[in-house]
Amino acid sequence: MNLYFKSKSLWLIIITLCILVLITIQNKSIIVDSVQAAYAPMKVTIAEQAKTRVVERFTITAPIDAYMKRLDLLAGDDVKIGQTLIILEPLPSSVLDPSSHAQAEAVLGASQEMENIIREISIAAKADQDLAEISFKRADKLYKNNNLSEHELDITKVDKRRAEAIYRASQFGWIFSKYLTKMSQSVLDYENIRHTELDHRSFKMLSTSNGKILKLFGKSERVVNRGDLLMEIGDIKHLEIEVEVLSSVAIKLKPDMLVELDNWGGNNLLYGQIKVIESSGFTKISALGVEEQRVKVIVSIRSDLISETTMAVNIGDAFRLEARFILWQANKVLQIPNSALFVDQYSGERKKWAVYIIKEGRLEKRSVMIGHKNNLMAEVIEGLSEKDQLVSYLSNDLKEGVKVDIR
Repeated sequence: MNLYFKSKSLWLIIITLCILVLITIQNKSIIVDSVQAAYAPMKVTIAEQAKTRVVERFTITAPIDAYMKRLDLLAGDDVKIGQTLIILEPLPSSVLDPSSHAQAEAVLGASQEMENIIREISIAAKADQDLAEISFKRADKLYKNNNLSEHELDITKVDKRRAEAIYRASQFGWIFSKYLTKMSQSVLDYENIRHTELDHRSFKMLSTSNGKILKLFGKSERVVNRGDLLMEIGDIKHLEIEVEVLSSVAIKLKPDMLVELDNWGGNNLLYGQIKVIESSGFTKISALGVEEQRVKVIVSIRSDLISETTMAVNIGDAFRLEARFILWQANKVLQIPNSALFVDQYSGERKKWAVYIIKEGRLEKRSVMIGHKNNLMAEVIEGLSEKDQLVSYLSNDLKEGVKVDIR
């Protein structure tokens, strides 16, 4: 009997403890962070890394094969219209080694002697031509007086033509030998001509605009080929922004759309507007190794929205900054943090959103209709009123009816 009563008392104690634990659990509150729905300005933006670039960039290339003198300019130097930028000279001849030099002198001596010989031959041929001319005239006179046969006249005529041909050939040979002499002489004379004061055949390349030197492709003197890049100049006071955006983002952009420019190094925002959305995209590998289709968007800086202090900041070419494209904005929007939202259910492919409202210390689930969203906030179209208090950070412990304390 005593054992029976002891067993029954033990069970009563266990049941009592379980009831007390359940009551304690039900009355225990969860500490939560709260936020109020409020009206405030709101923007929906898409941010991308961007860089500045000069609007008008002039690339200077070598117009001919030439020898470029050493440049005295540096990248960043100011240039003006008409200023001499680059001096080009004719290509120098190859330096002759002693053997080649002796050979060139020998060729020059031979060509000079040949010229003298052909000149003497030309003088002799001229004399033969004059004699043949006199003989032909005398024979022609005798033939007209019937003192010479026609055959003998033809012989003098042929001799005259032969003498004329020999003289012309000697003249051509003499001219050719003079050219050979000049060619042989030029090999020796032009070997170091660019180091003397006799060479004034330099070609000066002048600046076509005011601005700064953006880039030099080498400043040492050297041989340059036609089309080689030598220098880039441009006016950094006239800049625009180049942004590479995903093609899916580019579809949402429109010309003249407002753009915020941040993280350029100053304390204030710069503003711009879309100037051009290029029609052709390109493939680019992201930092994670994923192929992306991107499109270049050119943004012009709005100088009317920039203070004089900001304009005086020395922003140069190819400087990095962040471009935020404003897809939508409004001055007064009822909004809540994204962290307060959770998906209650799906309707097809659409999500139905809900929040936990705090009323009299307990949670109440409420469905809401969401409009625009950005990285932090969401626009509330239906379901909430201003100053409604709701849980800002959700956890798995939260459910409708749970008692909460606000942190």
